[in-house]
Amino acid sequence: MPLAVNNTPTDYKKELEKAAKQMILIHRPDTLVKLILRTILRTLKLEYASIILYDQARDAYVAYVSSGKTGLKVPQGLTKVTKNNPLIRYFTGQTEGAPQKNYLLLSDIISPKDALSRDIKYQFFMYNASACIPGFFREKLILLLFLGGKLNWEDFNTDELGFMSALSSNTVMAIQNAWFFQDLNEQLQKNKRLFLQTALALSSAIEAKDHYTQGHTERVTQYALSIALEMKSSGKVPSYKGNLMEDLRLSSLLHDIGKIGVPERILNKNGALNDEEYTEMKKHTIIGANILGRVDEFQEPILGVRYHHERYDGTGYPEGLNGGKIPLIARIIAVADAFDAMTTDRPYRKGLSKGEAIETIRKEMNRQFDPEIAEAFLSALAKGAI
Repeated sequence: MPLAVNNTPTDYKKELEKAAKQMILIHRPDTLVKLILRTILRTLKLEYASIILYDQARDAYVAYVSSGKTGLKVPQGLTKVTKNNPLIRYFTGQTEGAPQKNYLLLSDIISPKDALSRDIKYQFFMYNASACIPGFFREKLILLLFLGGKLNWEDFNTDELGFMSALSSNTVMAIQNAWFFQDLNEQLQKNKRLFLQTALALSSAIEAKDHYTQGHTERVTQYALSIALEMKSSGKVPSYKGNLMEDLRLSSLLHDIGKIGVPERILNKNGALNDEEYTEMKKHTIIGANILGRVDEFQEPILGVRYHHERYDGTGYPEGLNGGKIPLIARIIAVADAFDAMTTDRPYRKGLSKGEAIETIRKEMNRQFDPEIAEAFLSALAKGAI
């Protein structure tokens, strides 16, 4: 019994719109290429399709992906195609101002009469292709689409070739968009690394001035991140705008950056501070926030720098905030900072034991510390995460 054939004509305009809507959401070139090949195979009902894509890093073309039941199977990104390739020469060899070629069919070069045509025909056989569709951005060739034969063995008609030319143009724009997002993401990653390096350098500058802070910022950072991870694992992290772990790491590393503006005689005093000295010391939260305030990427971490000495009951500084009005990262750093301060020896007093510090934290729940954050700290401590 013969197979049923679907003779419903394809709405190529609708297919283009559908592909365009999908492409605009994709920012990875490899995912984009796979989508395009699936669209081609489904819409034109082909045995096979493949693509050669320009690689910016290599300044060359790469046989990027293959799809279909038949034809040459090219591992992704393995086969480099030079600009001297016959098909690339054919599509880029036009004179300036001449119209760009929309496609090339194998049937057009059945009897090649010159060396370039013979080489092009070999390329068609190598890629098991019946048609080749270029994709240009302005006058730069970005891709070549290779189309295998149709499952019904018919030739490509004008509507199908027009669809492929339009799809190729859309693909080029989507590829350009994906490259833009890729470059942007790489730049953002570089900036993040730069900010982290800056934070570490600033942290080292604090330690060079204040002997007490040597090792303090790293320990506070470790404790703070452990608290956040414990809260995440127990599902008790409040909603947070941004990346909590990244912001918390930066804020913890820089929470004492304002001590750069506090006189060394106060920072390294061999004894308790008097009222005047304590007033000067408290300024370090505002100084730190002012130092970082001109860097847009530090806007969230600044909240921990400015408010980590606020108390849950509203008796802290610099603004006397209370409860949930204190930013989350500041409430986390407050517990981590206090624990390290309590368990560290100072010139004028010996540090508390771990057990004594734990008791103090329990006693200060709802007064100095957010109770949920204090509980998360004690739970992480009990599990050996701190």
